[in-house]
Amino acid sequence: MVIPTVTIIVINYNGEQWISECLDSIFAQSRQPEEVLVVDNASSDHSLALIRTSFPQVKLISLPKNVGFAAACNRGIIQARGDLVAILNNDLALDSRWLAYLLAENSGQWDFWASKILFASEPGRVDSAGDAMAIVGAAYKIGHGDPAGRHMKAREVFGPCAAAALYRRSLLEAVGGFDADFFLIYEDADLNMRARLQGYRCLYVPQAIAFHRLNSAIRTFSHHYVFYGHRNSEYVFWKNMPGTLLFLYLPERIIFNLLSFVFFLFKGRAGSFLQAKVDFVRQFPAVMRKRGQIQQARKLSPAQFRSLLDRNWIKYRRKVLVTD
Repeated sequence: MVIPTVTIIVINYNGEQWISECLDSIFAQSRQPEEVLVVDNASSDHSLALIRTSFPQVKLISLPKNVGFAAACNRGIIQARGDLVAILNNDLALDSRWLAYLLAENSGQWDFWASKILFASEPGRVDSAGDAMAIVGAAYKIGHGDPAGRHMKAREVFGPCAAAALYRRSLLEAVGGFDADFFLIYEDADLNMRARLQGYRCLYVPQAIAFHRLNSAIRTFSHHYVFYGHRNSEYVFWKNMPGTLLFLYLPERIIFNLLSFVFFLFKGRAGSFLQAKVDFVRQFPAVMRKRGQIQQARKLSPAQFRSLLDRNWIKYRRKVLVTD
C-alpha cells in the first residue's frame, strides 16, 4: 500500500490573533504532514513577521495584494507537492488526531473528506458536519448549531466546508481548482458541485475534529458577507446546474431570491443584496462560458445529480438564506 504525502495549506489574512494556534495545532498532529504552506493575502498586521520568526519550517507564500480566498487556495495548490491537499482557515485549530483520522479513511471509494467542525467558543456545538446543496443552488452546513453528539457516524455528504477539508490532488486538477472569480464565500460549494458533477465522492469523518472561530475575518451581515454570498450563489446555480434541472428549479430559485431580499431588507442590507445581483448580471456572459466547459466535463446524468441535492430547502430556509 502506497502511503500518500500530505500538504496542508493555510490561507491567512490579518490573522495575527489566531495563526499561531492554527500552526501549533498542525505541528502537534499525531501524523505529521509532509509540507505546510501559508498563503498570505497581503496582511497589514504582524502575521508575516510572526510566522517567519516562530514557524521557520513553514513555506510562506506572500502575495502582493489580497486576491481572495479562492485564488489564494489555487496559489497554494500549484506549489503543493502532496498527493493529498488540505485547506485550512487561519482561525481554526485542529484536534491532534485530525489528519490521522482523515487518512484512515483514504480508500479508493472517496476523493475528498469533510471534517467535524465545532465552534471554538462552544465546542459542544457543530459548525459543520459536511456541506449540503439545495436544489436552488444554495449550500448550507449540515448540523449547524446542533449538539456535537448528533453527528457521530461517518457518511457520504455533498462536500466539505473548506475551512477544514482534505482533497485528492487528482480531484483538484480535474476540476481546475477553485474559481478565483468568487473571491470569497461559496468557493467551496462551487468546487463541491463541479466535483460531484464529475462523479467524485466525499466522506464526512466525525472523528476528524476542528475548532472554528466563525466569521472572524468577515463579519456576519457585513456588506462583503451579503454581497459575495448572494452574488456567488448565482454563480453556483447558473454555472453548474444541468440544463433540465436548471429550468425545473428556476421558479424555486426566484422564490429563494425574493425571500432573501425580504430577509436582508429587514437586516438593513437590501442594497448589498441588490448590488450582488446587478454584478452577477454583468458577469453573466462569462458565467455562461464557464458553464459550457463544466457541462461538457459532466459525468453524472441529471437524474443522478438530482439525487445528491436537497429538495426540501424551505426546511433549512435560514441556513440557505444566511451564508453561515
